[in-house]
Amino acid sequence: MQTLRRPLRRWQAAPIHLAISLLVALAVFAAIRFVWYPGPLFESAGGLRLFLLIAGVDLTVGPLITLIIYVPGKKGLGFDLAVIAVLQVAALAYGTWVLFESRPAWIVFTKDRFELVRANEIPDAERAKARPPFSDKPIDGPRVVAARIPADPAERTRIMFSAIQGFDLQSFPQHYVPYEQAREEALARGKPFAALRALNPQRAAEVDALLRDAVLPEAQLRFLPLRGGAVDLAVILDGRDGKVLRIAALKPWEY
Repeated sequence: MQTLRRPLRRWQAAPIHLAISLLVALAVFAAIRFVWYPGPLFESAGGLRLFLLIAGVDLTVGPLITLIIYVPGKKGLGFDLAVIAVLQVAALAYGTWVLFESRPAWIVFTKDRFELVRANEIPDAERAKARPPFSDKPIDGPRVVAARIPADPAERTRIMFSAIQGFDLQSFPQHYVPYEQAREEALARGKPFAALRALNPQRAAEVDALLRDAVLPEAQLRFLPLRGGAVDLAVILDGRDGKVLRIAALKPWEY
């Protein structure tokens, strides 16, 4: 004998809605955490804060409204649930787009440090002057490059005055070069790893773990500061060839 399926109650519908929302949020989290804002950039570049805001709204408002309005057999219930879903998806899509547009695009070696450049920080007019791949906005994670001071005096002056408005050399991708061309200069500017340990006396365990992961003696490691997020980070270099090994959430200078 066939039994009739009992309609969902509101205390069943809301958890189902929450579970679906959680799965979608986890998929978005994976893209943000491991692609657009990898490593310590997730926190320092604002990815964590914005994601928590987005996920908090997505995981509470939608299921909560479902819990309030869900009445089995209610006329127009399907339409109400569809509207909730559309609004929830729209809010999630907008928040994800904001994170995508402000994602770290370039980690630029310039002068004696690295600068973080976001995808929406380079004026389109300057990007149009750059050659591929520097004219692009990377979508698969930030790329390490270097910036060269132009030989043209007029261009140097233009950049100098632009720096007053917050657009320094790293904001001009037409002056980017592959990082490989600047490794020796970066290495020459690099500071001894022992100095990084001295700058972070309360985080000795993290420094030791970083040293173990590098699989190199401490004497063969260098570091340079990385600016551009809520906190500055340390870029760890191979002391033999200047290759970037990783980015660490450690204080790179006194402040």
